[in-house]
Amino acid sequence: MNAPSPVVGTRHPGFADYGLLLFLSLLWGSSFLTIKIAVEHGMPPLTLASLRVGIGAAVLLGFARLLGQRAPTFQGHQGKGLWLRILILGVIGNSLPFFLIGWGEQTTTSQLAGILMATIPILVVILAHFFTHDERLTVPRFAGVALGFTGMIVLVGVDALRGLGEQVMGQLLIIGGCISYSLYGVNAKRLPQLPPQMLIGVILAAGFVAMLPFWLVIDRPWTLHWDWRAVVAAIWLGVLSTGAGNLLYYVLMRRVAVGFASLNNYIVPLMALIYGYFLLGEQPHLNALVALVLILSGLALPRIVAARRRPAERPNPG
Repeated sequence: MNAPSPVVGTRHPGFADYGLLLFLSLLWGSSFLTIKIAVEHGMPPLTLASLRVGIGAAVLLGFARLLGQRAPTFQGHQGKGLWLRILILGVIGNSLPFFLIGWGEQTTTSQLAGILMATIPILVVILAHFFTHDERLTVPRFAGVALGFTGMIVLVGVDALRGLGEQVMGQLLIIGGCISYSLYGVNAKRLPQLPPQMLIGVILAAGFVAMLPFWLVIDRPWTLHWDWRAVVAAIWLGVLSTGAGNLLYYVLMRRVAVGFASLNNYIVPLMALIYGYFLLGEQPHLNALVALVLILSGLALPRIVAARRRPAERPNPG
């Protein structure tokens, strides 16, 4: 087995990193459409969540074996501690937030749920400041995240905020799911440098195992009617949105920063609008264009500030 290498420090994102962030948002943005297809054709949400995580795990673990990657060892105190962290990440990054957010959305509007989930990048940059050694909370970084959050409010609509404080339990459950996602990102960044396909595959497998008893007891999948369109949507979600998406998120997080990778939460709803425009003929409103400007400005702000500071930080050759 390859020995874990030390955690690599963060750096300013380059154009390739922005391209990866856009591609990640394209993958996760397709989830809205495919989830809608699966649910409308009779697949229960818990079954869909279990299948997408299980399929994603199987694909990544199979690919990892083809590449000759081995699972982390159980031997020694360090090996057992690493596996415990992986199991915890599988729960807080998959089964727990799926459960909390799905439960909370039963009493909360989807628009308000979208705004609450847009707090994830803000939570990430705050948590990363305290739990990582190389992602300090700077004014440009927080301002960029705040711009993106403002863009999300514009996109969803200010009227959605009127429901804030009503049905408090449902909103607290969604916030709990957001905190769980945020803790996953920050703690996954702190894992030793391991082969990503095997590592993310094992994390997804742990999440699937945690959901499996609830899926078998609640949905009793052997009694369900399996519509082929719902099955195709679940396969799409498992292979691309869950498997490839989680792998790309991890790679991007290790290349740059977990705070930067989490900004996909602002781009994904815009990607969903693009899919709706091209595939469903849905016309975007002016607020979508304003939101696009705000979100892109939030993405660009930290890079512009860093580029202006860089020449001043170069040592004097004389």
